[in-house]
Amino acid sequence: CGAAVALLSPWREVLDAASWRGLLARGVLPKLAEGMAAFRVNPADQKLGPVRRVLAWAGLLGLEQLAALLLRTFFPRWLAALAEWLGQDPDWGEVSQWYCGWKALLLRPAPACP
Repeated sequence: CGAAVALLSPWREVLDAASWRGLLARGVLPKLAEGMAAFRVNPADQKLGPVRRVLAWAGLLGLEQLAALLLRTFFPRWLAALAEWLGQDPDWGEVSQWYCGWKALLLRPAPACP
């Protein structure tokens, strides 16, 4: 887990659920969304840093917050890239490998954080 995750995780036990969600909504989610703004889906040369940074927070973000962030900042671009690729008579083995790679990354259990 990143330094920020480790720094904030103890506060999860101190704050009530509404305060915790508010802290994440005001302080963490905007920064994660900002990082995802520059993210580009590129099947030929994928850089996963921004997505990995978001997923590092999966253990602390609620499912609703994580899903909303990914639905807003990731999936529209991912679907657009996939649609464009599929429209170009692709190598279906490469498409399958790319899809399975994303599926494995996104469905990986959240990392255990202190």
